[in-house]
Amino acid sequence: MKAILFDLDGTLHDSEKWYIQACCNCIESFRKSTLTTEEKNYLIGKPITRILNEWFSGQEEIILESFFEHYEMINGQVEEYAGVYEMLSELKNRGIKMGIVSSKYRRYVVQELQNTNLISFFDVIVGLDDCTNHKPDPEPLLKAMRTLNQKAEDCLYIGDQPTDILAAFNAGIEGYGALWGEGKMNVLEAVSPTGLLHHPKDVLTISNKISLS
Repeated sequence: MKAILFDLDGTLHDSEKWYIQACCNCIESFRKSTLTTEEKNYLIGKPITRILNEWFSGQEEIILESFFEHYEMINGQVEEYAGVYEMLSELKNRGIKMGIVSSKYRRYVVQELQNTNLISFFDVIVGLDDCTNHKPDPEPLLKAMRTLNQKAEDCLYIGDQPTDILAAFNAGIEGYGALWGEGKMNVLEAVSPTGLLHHPKDVLTISNKISLS
């Protein structure tokens, strides 16, 4: 059996903007100043715990509690990108195992997948609190692969950020960049992904590669 692992925010779910909004709200409220455009861009694709550790070492827990409050008020508005449901449904029909590897807390991953009716497609979910190290470290991907009992040559990972591609390479698997959501071609090309995918249906094309190998 072969497997495809997916990032969640900015790849399957149009949720990055809600995550960034929650981050901004809690950080700006704590430091009583507005984040710059550069600071907001830095938040993209990074776990909230890493951001708080870098910017507010020793005060993370206070701000994290505020983040949870903000995020729980808005995460119900998350939707999947057009074409994602159909793509996942076809992969399931082909017998391909699928998993989520996200830098978001597991409970929010599960909650959002339930809200968008995608949760039944996935055989494993690895969230922020399931690992000690996070993307681009390979630990989350390796954990998902072990759970699925899959070898590296039988897996690939799809995400919208350079950290996703680097995590895939560090885990010894192929890494594809998703351009239909938050992924930007020039940013992803800088880390030389295995390939770039412009639409969810493109995943079906590369799935032939692993299902027939």
